[in-house]
Amino acid sequence: MGKIANFGGAAYLILCTFALAAGPTTRPAGPIAQRPDGSILLHARDVTIHGTTVRYEPQPNKNTIGYWTRKADWVSWDFVVTDGGRFEVIPLQGCGKGSGGSEVEFAIGDQKLKMTVQDTGGFQNFIERHIGTVNLSPGNYTLTVKPLTKPGLAVMDLRQVILGPAHDTATDGH
Repeated sequence: MGKIANFGGAAYLILCTFALAAGPTTRPAGPIAQRPDGSILLHARDVTIHGTTVRYEPQPNKNTIGYWTRKADWVSWDFVVTDGGRFEVIPLQGCGKGSGGSEVEFAIGDQKLKMTVQDTGGFQNFIERHIGTVNLSPGNYTLTVKPLTKPGLAVMDLRQVILGPAHDTATDGH
């Protein structure tokens, strides 16, 4: 848009442009490969964002998925399993004081695990959670993370999710 302004008898066309700054987005190069130790590291920098406020925060002290203030926003990762088996799902989550309690669903196809976000006293105070196991054959997959409830200011910050070869351990998802 432009506006004509008159300064000292001379007319000037003043052009104004506005750019809405969205948060940093990620552009995954392709599906994430399984590592030699059998694990699959789904890091925040490799996420695909689905929403308007949730974003990747690249600052070294953050390096996380944050600004997750809308329940409708969600994230996903595409990955490849070369050596199938049973995998433990291990998110690394942080949550600001008073924002805990969101229920979040981690899904790979029809396999779904729920986690109640723990208040960690700060969004960058990350804790490892062991929320359950999934069985995956060799192939291509997508992990989605979707909030089911959001009782506080934000859902959580999520730095990574590890899919690790499962060992006989208890889960703490609820």
